[in-house]
Order: sequence, then structure tokens, then C-alpha cells
Amino acid sequence: MEHARRRRILAVLTAGVVALVGFTVGTAAVAAPAETGAWVVDPAATAKVADLIGAGSINDTGARYGVEGTDLGHMFMVGPQLAMAFGDTFGAPAAKDFFSVKHTDWRSNVIASIDPPASPAKGLPFKGMITDRSGHAKELIPSQKNKGVQETVIPTYGIATGAKNTTMNLQYMSVRSFDRPGHWRLTGSGIVTSTDGGTTWTDSGARWPADSKFGQVAYVRPGGPDDPSSPVEAGTAPGSEIYVYGIPGGRYGDLSLAKVAADRLTDTAAYRYWNGTSWVAGEANAVPVVKGPVGELSVRWNAYYQRWIMMYLVDDTGEVVLRTATAPTGPWTPAQVVTTTKDYPQAYAPYITPRWNGGPDIWFTMSQFTTYRVELMRTRLAPLAAGAPVPAAVLPVSAPARLASLSAPAFRTSGPAGTPAGPTSTPAPATTSAAAPATTTDAPAAAAPTTTSTRAPAPATTTPPSIDTASPEPDQPPMG
Repeated sequence: MEHARRRRILAVLTAGVVALVGFTVGTAAVAAPAETGAWVVDPAATAKVADLIGAGSINDTGARYGVEGTDLGHMFMVGPQLAMAFGDTFGAPAAKDFFSVKHTDWRSNVIASIDPPASPAKGLPFKGMITDRSGHAKELIPSQKNKGVQETVIPTYGIATGAKNTTMNLQYMSVRSFDRPGHWRLTGSGIVTSTDGGTTWTDSGARWPADSKFGQVAYVRPGGPDDPSSPVEAGTAPGSEIYVYGIPGGRYGDLSLAKVAADRLTDTAAYRYWNGTSWVAGEANAVPVVKGPVGELSVRWNAYYQRWIMMYLVDDTGEVVLRTATAPTGPWTPAQVVTTTKDYPQAYAPYITPRWNGGPDIWFTMSQFTTYRVELMRTRLAPLAAGAPVPAAVLPVSAPARLASLSAPAFRTSGPAGTPAGPTSTPAPATTSAAAPATTTDAPAAAAPTTTSTRAPAPATTTPPSIDTASPEPDQPPMG
């Protein structure tokens, strides 16, 4: 009995040492829970909190900013404020089945700012959106809007770096064409930056080719403003490194992982790729950390569950799934279903919030193509008894049972009587593309406050930001 007791004490001490050596939070050790599969999704806890976009939403973006429909809504902290970046954006008219009617005023991307509430239980009220004229959300990154050449330019994730965490970075994908549900081709991807609160953006020069494993990304910065309580790898300072989770253009590739110093985010030569055991140079050496199909995704640390939590869309089954891990490199637990496109028609893009991750609720935004709105959602995990099977309700559909009818769509479909729906309208005139820059480059706001919506547009002679998304790969031939 005495020997057994000593063995148990030794095992506990050994586990503590391993946790201390592996990851720390500040100066305090974080011991990983003993079971990597100890949590299971609670389907009964999954629910919509609030619509964030469109007429009748808590933000009434149609009336305030000329935004009746948009998607994505990934988030990152900029100083004390929360930035929320969106993809293709349209104005009136409002419609329950959004693309059943034609829309004008197509902008490839817009951004909002939020003063983080104490709790998101009633939604996320917008403080403002970056505008180019009164009541009109501004397109931040220009695009040609020419299918087969460059159909659109969409920010796939954002993160803030630099002094006081106020340099905003948006990784974008330049989409050559949306071809069929869940499949699209890129001309490449890159990063643009802003130092004036998101009013103006410049080209960082960072580029990835059309077939890159990192055409679309999700950022994680252990110990940084977006994951302040997360474990930090031993030997590194909190917030000093950014993990970059990448998938190719579309929703059917594997998930790969890179790491880069936060102050070198836009230096592609500084990236190191996870080859399964170590970090090495060369994207070709990156191995899948999760096998596809993986769609738009996010990863955040949850202090309540003491886990990294990953969410993404499995396009061909129409399932929004969740995985957990005790380290950013994994191993990641098997996927569990949070919700499906049966419950939320044509849902996609689950993005976990960078705040409110210290309790049992997991807060995330999600898009629905039918309404073309972004909504705030929440779910929870429940403890799974040792040895107990995962409930059938959260098990993903097996590959042979996948049904095309459940598949989330591509971003574009056809409208009534064969007329194109979605971004087929004439782009906004050039005079709407440049708002007057802020007077300071140290603005903590993710986007200008509501009062900026009354800002007059810049004179026609103002030179717009220098962003060349049209040629992300100037030294390579066009895609065939």
C-alpha cells in the first residue's frame, strides 16, 4: 500500500513537471487535464443569440451603413476594441432569401468596431463601421470584380500587432472565380495593414501563391490580446509568436500549421512550418494537422475547459464541427458536430470570439447563405465520463453517407429566371474608395466610432491606398 501511494505521488509530480516544461501562462504553470477526450458537445446548448447584420438586426446595418447582407465576421482585438471583418457585402433591398433578388452596391469587404460588452448574451452592438461617406460602409481592399480574372478579394482573418496592439493586419484571398459549391480558385493571397484604426490600408508585400496551403488562414497568438490566458510555449514571451492555421482556397483541403514571430508577420521568409515533429522552413514541408475537408475555421484557447478549441465547416456534410487540443500543434480530438445546415440552412464560417472564453459558453459568429447574415451563436461542452462513448448525436456523418443536399453552397448562386445573383452589380464608383485618413496613427479603435459615418468623402484627387491585389503573383503565369 505504501509503495502504491508513493507511485501515485510520483506520477502527480511528474505530470506537474511536464506541464511546467511544456507550456506556461505568464509565470504560472498550467497542467493539462489528464484526458484529451473528456469533453463532449452539448447539442441542447447550441443556439442563436442575435442577428448582427441587416434590417431588424441589433445593429440595423442596412439603415446605418448600407449593409443589408454580408458574411464571415472573424474578430480580433485592436487596443481595447474588437474588430469584426466581413466578406462580400451588399446594400438594399433586404430579403429573407437574400439572393432571390438582385442587389446593388457590392463591396468586397467591410469592417466594424465593437466596444466589448461585459457579456455577449444580448449580442455584439457595433460602435461603428469604417465609412467612405455618411451612412455607407467602405470597401477596404479593392477588387476587380471580374469573374475569371479576379472575382473578389476577401479577408480571411485579422490580427493586430505592433505598439499598443494597433497595427491591424488582414490576410486576404484574391478569388479568381467561384466555380461550384465549396470550390473556388485563387490568384493568390496576401496581407494588408492599417495604422490609423482601419481607415486606410496599405500593401505589406507579403504574398502566397494560388496553390498555397495557406490561401485562407486563422491566427492564434498565445498570450496575446486575442488569447490572453492561453498557454505559452516555454522559452517564449506571451504574445511573441503567432500560429497560422492554413487551408487552400475552397473548403476541401487539409489543415496545415505555420508559426512566425509577431513582429515579422508580413515577412514570409520568417515562417516556419510544422512537419509533425518540429518547425522547419519551406511550406512544402507542412503536414496536415487535421485532414480535410476543412472549411473556414477559427481556433481559440478556452480557460474554462483548459483546451484549445477549433471550429470549422465540413462542407460536403453541412456540419459545423468542433475539436479540442492541449497544444496548438495537436493532436486534435476527433470532430464533434455543433450544428448542421439542417438546423441553420446553408451555414458556414464559425469564428470563435477573442473574448468571453473563461466560462462554459463558447461564443462564435456564423454565416448563413440563405439570409446572407452573420449571427452570434453559442454552445457548450459537457463532461464525458471516462470510458463512456461519444453520443451519437454529435458524431459526424460517415463519408459513405455524405449527402450533396446538405452541402453548404459556394458564395455565389443563380438568381430567378437565370439572372445572376450576388456580386454582379456595377462596382461602387472610385470616389467612394478613399475616406480621409485619421489624424493619428496610434488609434486604439478597430474601426472609427459611429461619428465617422458622417465624415465627408475625400476629394476626388485623393490617391487611394496603394494595394495591388490584382497581381498577387507578378512573377508567375496566370492560372490555366
